[in-house]
Amino acid sequence: MERIQIAKEIYLMNLSIMKKILDLISFKYDNRTSEFKYMKKQIMDYFYNTLNNKFKSLEDSKILKKCECGTNVRKGYKNCSCGGAGFINAK
Repeated sequence: MERIQIAKEIYLMNLSIMKKILDLISFKYDNRTSEFKYMKKQIMDYFYNTLNNKFKSLEDSKILKKCECGTNVRKGYKNCSCGGAGFINAK
């Protein structure tokens, strides 16, 4: 049985939440408006920066290590052990 990859689970959960928030905002604002584009950028920046900070903290604590695929959270899902998070379990 394959071990759960902590970073992958956290990453995919946050990606799902972020996409749901953006979907909900699109009910109020046309996705071509400057208001929507601004909110989308702010939400995405917040989610990705928070994920990067958390993964770095877990790496510093030796819980995670960088994945060999070399991806990062901004590149989206990847068919890899890290799922696109850029980190895998250290142990």
